[in-house]
Amino acid sequence: MTKVACCWDDGLENDIRLIELLHRYGAKATFNLNYGLCYSNYRRPCGWQFPESPGFTNRHLSLREMPEVYRGFKIASHGYFHATCSNVPTEEYLVDAVENRNALEDLFQQKVDGFVYGCGSYTLAAANALQEAGFRYGRTTENTDDVLSYTHPLILKSSAHFRHENFLELFEQAKRGSGVFYFWGHSCEMRDEESMWAEFERRLSHIAADPETQWIDVADIMDLPRHVSQPNA
Repeated sequence: MTKVACCWDDGLENDIRLIELLHRYGAKATFNLNYGLCYSNYRRPCGWQFPESPGFTNRHLSLREMPEVYRGFKIASHGYFHATCSNVPTEEYLVDAVENRNALEDLFQQKVDGFVYGCGSYTLAAANALQEAGFRYGRTTENTDDVLSYTHPLILKSSAHFRHENFLELFEQAKRGSGVFYFWGHSCEMRDEESMWAEFERRLSHIAADPETQWIDVADIMDLPRHVSQPNA
């Protein structure tokens, strides 16, 4: 049985449409949120816009609506202000991560034990500090052909970005190999381009139609046996 997990960054308006698709195909997901980048009662324009799509405005959801929008899904910390590990001291980075976790746990009334590095930037010192602070895993933006071969749970690599050209090929490769396929992305990357949404739905449909797949939460990866490379004889 192939285990499939996915997660989505930044708490964006397009997550509403994304969640409709996830429900349609019975997919689990974790949403990685930044409490400090969201207004309490209004949707806030995101700093990441798309000049090639001038009619589309990328917005963060409001804190007020998030518990209902993300009902039934797992939540992870993506930093209070989306701090970049390479730009701030480890101590400050840890505060950004933990304060965000505390705020999200209060908002969603669920345990938040996962972390995602802003812009994919990480250091071993940050990974160790996050682990000592109680986070179970930390996702980078790096890819691997064996998700279970990680050496540090706070430096977890994924199988693919959801828009990778060879996404389904990588899924089939994971089925034959590690048995875990883990992908991530931002719903805003599809903007309001119907062709992008249709292509992602095709990919979801392919996974959901496979009788040998099972959707899991990202945190569940930590409960699977880790693959440890054996030293050469």
